Amino acid sequence: MSLRPEIHFSSVFDHCSLNNNFQCFQGNPLNRLNLHRKSLQDIVQHSQSRFLPYRQLKVLFNQEKKQPVWLTHQFLFDNNNNEHKLTVDQCELVLLGISSQSMVDRSSVATSEPTKIDSETLSKFFLASEPAPDEYIYFALSVPPSFADKLPGTYMDLRPLLPQLSVIDAAVCGQGRALLDWHESNQYCGKCGSPTISLEGGTRRKCTKCNHTLYPRTDPVAITLVIHSDKEHILLGRKPSFPPSMYTCLAGFIEPGESIPEACSREVWEESGVVVNTNQTHYFDSQPWPFLGGQLMIGCYAYATDETITLHDSELEDCRWFSRNEIADMIQRSRNINLDKNDQNLRIPPPIAIAHQLIYNWYSKI
Repeated sequence: MSLRPEIHFSSVFDHCSLNNNFQCFQGNPLNRLNLHRKSLQDIVQHSQSRFLPYRQLKVLFNQEKKQPVWLTHQFLFDNNNNEHKLTVDQCELVLLGISSQSMVDRSSVATSEPTKIDSETLSKFFLASEPAPDEYIYFALSVPPSFADKLPGTYMDLRPLLPQLSVIDAAVCGQGRALLDWHESNQYCGKCGSPTISLEGGTRRKCTKCNHTLYPRTDPVAITLVIHSDKEHILLGRKPSFPPSMYTCLAGFIEPGESIPEACSREVWEESGVVVNTNQTHYFDSQPWPFLGGQLMIGCYAYATDETITLHDSELEDCRWFSRNEIADMIQRSRNINLDKNDQNLRIPPPIAIAHQLIYNWYSKI
């Protein structure tokens, strides 16, 4: 994907608010170099390599510039000012890809003209392994908790940080977090219990004993907005752990051997007792979600055939039908970035969640 400053450097919160067909964590412009990852050791020390540190999955962030902190190999590993020197072997390292240097050097960004995608750009995207003079090679790395680093910035949780991030920063930070989380959870082989090692830029791990290969996983989640037969009400629920007065679409993991419409139907019935027609389940959009192990949220619309609500278990604290007028007020409150967290008025998730986009798209179009 070509870098488009007028999109990638805008606020992800604002961009999602203005574009209901765009989801937070989409818009990643990196060439992920899947064909060239075996040469990782040759490019780690490249003068055009840049590294984004994480610590216990918290990303290093410059609060003044409101940007993640990208560092050179020399600064991280050859800085003799550190009493205890950090080494590459101490860190979990993943190759994210190649893209424009303006991801780091924002001062030279021009916003007037979008970058056009042509055949030459596409060819380069798929085939190039060496960065152009105006590109960097981007890595994410996990700094060990025991290492007392003095890196410039503050380690911050990504999720509450999202309203401060640009489109590109959200996408790339999400990619790095998801991969590092997977590596942290797969240090040992699931077959024989032996240690595993990272290979090919962090795109896989291999058991040191039985040679079993592990690949990064993404768990598919069906998130469904159920529409009443009168088309003027939608079904939303809330869990006890949600912020006060927040309601959202019903969601759950897609099980083995299950289609997307079947997963939507099962999850909706299990949580609410409402029955939907699987033949009238329509795909809306998908959203990478780099939390809870790494998920892909698959947004769908479904139409109820039996609208009686029966809470079958304790997963939901409440579930109800909301009118179009109620939803209008809930949308407005969810778009107020300065809303008091203890506000007791009803609301839905913010625009950076696909649930918001499902609801807003229904409200504005259906």
